[in-house]
This record gives sequence, C-alpha cells and structure tokens, in this order.
Amino acid sequence: MDLNSPEIQKLLAAVTDRTEKGSITWEVLEYDPIGFMTEMGVEFDGSETENFAQNITFLCRLQKGRTIWLEAYESLGFPTPGGFPAPGDGYSLRGLAYITIRILSSRGQVLYRCGSIIQNRRHALLLCLLCDAVFNTTQDAFSRMPQNDPGRFLAYISQFDESGGLVRHPLTRLMMDFYRYNRCMDFHFLTMTCATGLTGKKG
Repeated sequence: MDLNSPEIQKLLAAVTDRTEKGSITWEVLEYDPIGFMTEMGVEFDGSETENFAQNITFLCRLQKGRTIWLEAYESLGFPTPGGFPAPGDGYSLRGLAYITIRILSSRGQVLYRCGSIIQNRRHALLLCLLCDAVFNTTQDAFSRMPQNDPGRFLAYISQFDESGGLVRHPLTRLMMDFYRYNRCMDFHFLTMTCATGLTGKKG
C-alpha cells in the first residue's frame, strides 16, 4: 500500500492520536546525536552542502506482539554550494527529513514498510504529525541522557573550517547547544519548520 492510500492515512492518524493520548508509548531504540555533515545537501540533489543532522529510531510495542518502527533522519542547513553564508547574506534555512515506518508481526515479519523524503512538510503531513507526537512523548527520555561534550562537537567541525567562520556561525552555536543537551525534539521542530520545499537562489 502507498503512503497516501486511505488505509495508511487512517492508520497514521490513529497511531498519532493514540500516541498523543498516551495509550501507546514509544522508546528510543537507536540515537545518533546531532552532527555536522558534508555528504548530502539539504535539497537532496547530491550536492555537498554543509548541514547538521540527527538520526533516531523509535520503537512502539503493540498488543499481540506487533511493533511499529519509526526511523527519522533529519538535516538542517543552507542550500548554498559554497557552504554556510554570513548571517546577513539573506539565505534561508532548509530542512530535510527521510522518514521510514515499518510495522512488524509478532514473528518479526514485515507487514508494511514505506519511506518518504520530506522536502515539504505539507506533502506528507500525517507522517510528520506522527513524528511530532513521538518526539513530544520521548522528550523526557532524551533529557535524562548524559550530556555530550561540546568540545568534541567543535573539534570535528574545525576540521572543515579553516577560516573559523563556521565555528562562529550562530547556527553552529545553536546546534552545539542542541548536541550538548540532547535537544532532539527542538532540532526536529526546527527542521520541520524549515521543510518548506523552497529552492535556493540561482545565480
């Protein structure tokens, strides 16, 4: 079944509703803290645009042994081939997500699987609303995790920052705070806010 089929749309709406009401719970199964990436541009065109990303897998255990797996890879950055611009250059942040959902039987058989590249949140709204609900309900789990070392975060970025402009950039300072305190929900909502489908300037 396609992600936009009526059956899957109803399923997503039902799972989101039950998540928001607390009748089903989610756990953080795998978590890669926010990091600096150069391999994939936020416009998903294969460019090497600098951006920040986080990768998280959530698990929901249902009655009768079925499970729902939600994997969210999210990135945030500037769609500029030259890298991060100066704050006054006028470029807008771009958000991108690749979200995968799987439903498994009690025997581990895949009953349903789909993945969606989110460049514009409105084009996969129900899937994004489910992610919103899951991040909201797992916020306490992230807040209880040990803090990360900001020095390690900056040391890695410095390898790609000969001029020092990237380390001093306001977005980098914000991302360092997100990284240090495991502010994954804030990163998610910022990414979703910037997932508007807009393209960068041409010139």
